[in-house]
Amino acid sequence: MLDRITKSLVVAQVPYGTEVAVIGRLVGITNVRNSGAAFGLAPAGAGFFLVAAVLIAVGLVVYVARNPGDLWTDAPLGLIMGGTLGNGYDRIMFGTVTDFINFHFWPVFNVADSAVSIGVVALIAGYLIRKDPREL
Repeated sequence: MLDRITKSLVVAQVPYGTEVAVIGRLVGITNVRNSGAAFGLAPAGAGFFLVAAVLIAVGLVVYVARNPGDLWTDAPLGLIMGGTLGNGYDRIMFGTVTDFINFHFWPVFNVADSAVSIGVVALIAGYLIRKDPREL
């Protein structure tokens, strides 16, 4: 929901291709479209990333249904699912994804990209924290 709300606000308030400074030259809200992966990677792969989003969403639903987990697993998977659905919705409805968070030293991204990235890092960290150090 946060992804949809923020993208809608940016599209309504910031003209396409322009930027509104938030913290001087460090952070801005830039309204751009991305047909590729998170952070603008592989811009020619729009169809591939739509199919990937659908497969990831279905795979996550099947995995969680078959493997009830705990908070340490379900929360990161929820972030990954939310981000996948957020960007997947954009791909289906608009053919591209709206990106807007611009740190100027990093590619422009959105809330869904952040959710997927944080979810993956949290999932890996949770696994490593719970794993017996002798098995690593």
